[in-house]
Amino acid sequence: MPPTDAPPSNPLLNRLKELEQETDPEFVIELIDIYFNETPKQIQAIAAALTANNFHALMIAAHTLKGSSLNLGAKQLGAFCLKLEELGRAGKSIPKGTCTEEIENEYENVKTILLAFKYNHQH
Repeated sequence: MPPTDAPPSNPLLNRLKELEQETDPEFVIELIDIYFNETPKQIQAIAAALTANNFHALMIAAHTLKGSSLNLGAKQLGAFCLKLEELGRAGKSIPKGTCTEEIENEYENVKTILLAFKYNHQH
């Protein structure tokens, strides 16, 4: 059985710990709060761009969410955003059925981990 202080294998937690060492816990909590505030807006912007077939808006919103997600270590969420960013950049056609469901589901997973991290660092 590995020791309890072994580094977590979750890329999100690994990145949060890196950020914490590079800066301080309060700064990481602030980043998480900004992420919680901005992510739903970006998901809405992606959904609106998909509905309107607005390739430029899709590319911008997906790129923005990808960057903030990868900054916190949410690699899977970043990968989903990259797919949509590339669709927007290609500017051809958006496949039928393309939606934000994958992003929304993964954001819920990420949110759970971020909330636990915040809780553990504020108590």
